[in-house]
Amino acid sequence: MLTISRMLAASSENMEGLASPSSKSRNPNAPKPRIWLGVKEGLKEAKEAVEHKNLALAEQLLREILEFAPAEPEPWHILAAVLNRKGEINEARECLKRTLKIQDANIELQSDLPASKRMAKLLWSQEETAAALNMLAELLLASPDDTELKALQQTWTTTI
Repeated sequence: MLTISRMLAASSENMEGLASPSSKSRNPNAPKPRIWLGVKEGLKEAKEAVEHKNLALAEQLLREILEFAPAEPEPWHILAAVLNRKGEINEARECLKRTLKIQDANIELQSDLPASKRMAKLLWSQEETAAALNMLAELLLASPDDTELKALQQTWTTTI
């Protein structure tokens, strides 16, 4: 499984040149948003804010999403990247821990996960090689002519 430090490093990729605004105090009693766009639209706007190097807006949008949907792992992960870029490493680590806890809970709830390329790649990236190779084998049984699966198999088996 990825370590928190590696996840923080990975989460700050593609964020070069982002300004690190001065830290501001957070008001836990901040007013709640009057109109909530929902998780999907909120994430879209937060990602756009990150792309435009507006970390303050991105953080605000992500915190609004998490106020309404705290069990969603993606906003926690993006918030960790934003906080990491702003230099708020301890809070970023806490967000990543929350992300991992939510993801672990989701996996435990879905005991019969279907095999997928995405899941196999995730398992591989988390250094769960046996599980990744088993899932890849299942996928190849279902789609033996899939060139991407064949390439993954060749790459993964040569790196073991």
